[in-house]
Amino acid sequence: MSNKQRMVFITPTWAGDLDHFRVMRASLEQSPLAGFDHYVVVQHEDIALFEEFRERSGLTLLSTRDVLPEDIEHRRNCARQISQRLGRKMTRICGSLKRIFSRPDWPSYTGWHTQQLCKLILASELEYDKAVIIDSDVIVTPYASYNDFVSDIGYVCFADWQSRTGLKGKVKKWIHESEYLIDTVSSTTEVNAYFDTPFVFDRQLLCEALKTLESNTDKVWYTALLDRPPRRWSEFGIYKAYLMQQTSKVSIDWRIPSFCHYLYDTSNSQTVVETVGELLTKPDIHYVTIHSQASGRELRDASAYLEPILSLIQKDG
Repeated sequence: MSNKQRMVFITPTWAGDLDHFRVMRASLEQSPLAGFDHYVVVQHEDIALFEEFRERSGLTLLSTRDVLPEDIEHRRNCARQISQRLGRKMTRICGSLKRIFSRPDWPSYTGWHTQQLCKLILASELEYDKAVIIDSDVIVTPYASYNDFVSDIGYVCFADWQSRTGLKGKVKKWIHESEYLIDTVSSTTEVNAYFDTPFVFDRQLLCEALKTLESNTDKVWYTALLDRPPRRWSEFGIYKAYLMQQTSKVSIDWRIPSFCHYLYDTSNSQTVVETVGELLTKPDIHYVTIHSQASGRELRDASAYLEPILSLIQKDG
């Protein structure tokens, strides 16, 4: 089996990410990573919007109905309908009520949570040694490489080391919850705060991590996660906590992702386009992430910069 068969890319997405995904997929097709298989899982109600990609070489288009257990897909759809009816503000309030009173259940089944389950299911069940999660807001540059995800000294895990005492917000909660679920030592002074993509899963280690989660909770792993307070657990956090637990048994290459670049300010579309165009020419930049407001909920029209970037990628390709 060749290297290109042993590694797979996985992208969870939905209607709100369509324009971002179109740019990401075009950049992937024009990059040195184009030959690797790419599994894309879309929320089932949005699958028709992604039909243009179905015949792309190496791309397998799935819906959440194909990936999630039937009962979870049913609850996801119910949660979507309730959230749409109540609106974002009431959905956040219901999520807070769930964290405090363990009710109602539906906030735990919204798309943010079930996307994480899709990543874990595909990465642990597909017949590949390594799965690279790549979100729709990532642009792959002409300098991306298979070597970004492999190492001669151990399993690759991207790392952003930060002081434990300096953690705050969602990252602090994700790390704390992950260490609790994996039952790993939490006395280290520094923790890995990388929760971005690309993110590398080794299939064997991921399966071991999920078995550990099941053993610690006496539940099927996805039930164990969905039973936790909403937005408090992270699929990447669970995996990293398990790797930390195994450092005395396996060699981990905690790799600083210096070849990743992040854009946070999209207020000036022309500046975004020019910046991305410049970054695409830099050999030391392999991945560019446009971290604007949550995709699909941006206050400004993202197409103002995504369409020119798409044209730029297709022209230079």
